[in-house]
Amino acid sequence: MSRREKSMDGPDSRSGMPPIDPVGAAGGENRKVFGQRHGRGRAGGSLVIEVLVEMGRHQGRRVIVADGDLRNPTLANLYPPSTPGGALQPPSDELADKKEWTTDIAGMAMELDSSILIDFGGGDGTMRDYGKDLGLVEFAEEAGYQPLGLYICGPDMDDFDHILTIWRAGYFRPKRSLLIFNEHLVSQGRPPEGAFDAIIQRADLREMTDEGVQIINLPRLPCINHLREKGLRFHDAMDGVLGRDGRPLDPVRRFMVKQWLGKIEANIRGAGAGEWLP
Repeated sequence: MSRREKSMDGPDSRSGMPPIDPVGAAGGENRKVFGQRHGRGRAGGSLVIEVLVEMGRHQGRRVIVADGDLRNPTLANLYPPSTPGGALQPPSDELADKKEWTTDIAGMAMELDSSILIDFGGGDGTMRDYGKDLGLVEFAEEAGYQPLGLYICGPDMDDFDHILTIWRAGYFRPKRSLLIFNEHLVSQGRPPEGAFDAIIQRADLREMTDEGVQIINLPRLPCINHLREKGLRFHDAMDGVLGRDGRPLDPVRRFMVKQWLGKIEANIRGAGAGEWLP
């Protein structure tokens, strides 16, 4: 018996569905985005989702975090389940449970009139299999949501080959999609400028860009480990909120975070994708 079957004895038959507050529910412009992350493992997909969640919630918008990667639950560690704004997780790593969970969380997002960002981790086949049962892009559009594809890429050619394979499979290929070059994956000591040129010069990249995929860079944040040690969100760090050690981030690193977020926002606007995000 799977954990999902066992959970049916609880008050909510939707396993892994604790009472949830998407955070930012009051006062913000309402956008309804159904976003899914694609890419290899360790490509920084969780960081990208974290940035988009924080940007949306900081503007007062509802965003649900769905961490489908039980083996490396980075998002659930950042947003502990059953806390306000906490991540949702599937009840088990079994394919049937994860597919059922995907149906549940999509319905929950719509009940709450909230955006949702889903990350199953690199190489997971859940959404590929799920796409055989339901056209997620068409369903989201009919439900009044804007599907958003998030393709996270490092400078290695294998990173892009993996993404291109997913793109060609076509099981989640919305008109609004971002190919995000993650500069955190550029080797230390190597400048990020030019690190992705070999990918940009590939002729098969046009398969994606000709269909509207926009390319943006996620710049490196040098002090990200300091934020992790203090347990601070990006905007909290920037605003001088006290960390778990009882002290705020120092002024220099606070400015680094502010400058970093500003660069990301400028890159998104420059790609014409400002209205695409939750």
